[in-house]
Amino acid sequence: MTLVFLHGSGCTSNVWKHQVSFFKNSLALDFPGHPNGEAISDVKSIAQWVLDTIEQEESKDVVLVGHSLGSAVAMQAALLALQETSTFDSNRLKALVLIGAGAKLKVMPQLLTSLATLIEEDGEFPDYLLASNQQLQEPLRTQVNMAIVNNGAAVMLKDFTACDHFNIMHDLANLVLPVQLIVGDKDIMTPVKYSEYLLAQLPNAKLDVIEAGTHMVFAEQYDKVNKCIQRFVAGLS
Repeated sequence: MTLVFLHGSGCTSNVWKHQVSFFKNSLALDFPGHPNGEAISDVKSIAQWVLDTIEQEESKDVVLVGHSLGSAVAMQAALLALQETSTFDSNRLKALVLIGAGAKLKVMPQLLTSLATLIEEDGEFPDYLLASNQQLQEPLRTQVNMAIVNNGAAVMLKDFTACDHFNIMHDLANLVLPVQLIVGDKDIMTPVKYSEYLLAQLPNAKLDVIEAGTHMVFAEQYDKVNKCIQRFVAGLS
């Protein structure tokens, strides 16, 4: 299996440091604009970019592992690949691992407005957008925070806009691939009930809730999350 890791809003592939070093056959992607190129503000376009990248890399037996925005991209990519009009060989996709996921990912309007104002006034990147990383151990916390600040507020706004417009609640029955859901029980951004909804609606899903895990559970409690992913992938083959 080839594990392809998809990061969350404002981040880069460096958030997956503990996964890429653990899983030998893995690839962590930087979405366009993170930091190179032009950022994309809709999930479907990012998902198509992911499928195109998988084709370019000639990856086979792919398990998409997404966090937050990345989980939305993973689900959308699977839905696109399964469409009859798609030129992508859907047999390349074997399964999904969704961490901190939701069938829709609404963002507080005040957050979108404040980010837009910040960009217009050319203000400094706000510390509150780094708050979810406080549980990460050093040096990863500093590395992740620096990457987010380097990507900038405009990229964060595009990512949050993509999340805000994402809604596949009526498409979940079409996601027939095996799915492993992972969420921290202290996640307030994508709470456990989001994953429980996905578990109930997806035809072939299982859920692991990580005790004392927050939104960045995969980077905080990487040993537990890695073992969960490893167990799931082993069950596929």
